[in-house]
Amino acid sequence: MPEAAGATAAPAASAPRPPITVKLIPFGATRKAQMADYSQRHYHQHTWKLTNPKAIVLHHTSGATWEPAWWTFANNTAYESIPGKPEKPGVSAHFIIDKDGTIYQCVPLTVRARHAIGMNWSSIGIEFVQEDHSGKDGHWMDRQILARTAQANAGLRLVRYLQAHFSIKSKNVVGHATANASPYFKDYTGIKNAAGDWFAPEVKAFRARL
Repeated sequence: MPEAAGATAAPAASAPRPPITVKLIPFGATRKAQMADYSQRHYHQHTWKLTNPKAIVLHHTSGATWEPAWWTFANNTAYESIPGKPEKPGVSAHFIIDKDGTIYQCVPLTVRARHAIGMNWSSIGIEFVQEDHSGKDGHWMDRQILARTAQANAGLRLVRYLQAHFSIKSKNVVGHATANASPYFKDYTGIKNAAGDWFAPEVKAFRARL
C-alpha cells in the first residue's frame, strides 16, 4: 500500500535514466514457471511476464546494507502470503536503492517480481535500504529514507524515469502499506497486504517531490 495534491498529474514526457548497477538475481526457467503458477492462483493469468506496468510500489528493507536484501531475493525461499501455505517464487523486487544512492537492478522490467500482494501483475517494486530500530515504527523508517538526501534523490530520479518510460501517473506511485487501495490491486485468493512500510503520509511526501 489520501492522495497528494496534484497527484493525478501526468508524468513528464521524458526523464533521464539514472545510473543503475545491474545485479540480477537468478530468475531462470524454473523460477519463471513458479511465477506463472503464482500468477494463475492470484491473478488468473498464467504468465511470468510484466507487460505495461501501471504502478510503482515503494518498500523498505530491514537491513543496513543492500546485500542481505539481494541475497534474500536470490535465495528464492518459499514465502507464506497465505498462512500455512508457503509458495514459490520467493520474494523479490526490481530495484534496491542503497543509503548512498546507488541503484541496484535485481529483476528485469519485463519479469514479474513478488513484492506486494495484489500488485505483482501490474507494478514495479523498489526497495530502499533501511534497518529496523527497536521501538520505532514504519513511519519512522520511512522518514529516515526521506531525510537521507542521496538515497531519496536517487529514488526520485528512478521513479521519474520509470514514470516517463511507462506513462505511470504520480497517483499510482504507492507504498506497500497503501497498495490495497490501488485501482490495480487484485488478488483472487482474497488476501491483502498487512505491511508496515511506506504509509500514506510518507508516500504523499515522496509524491510531492516528484
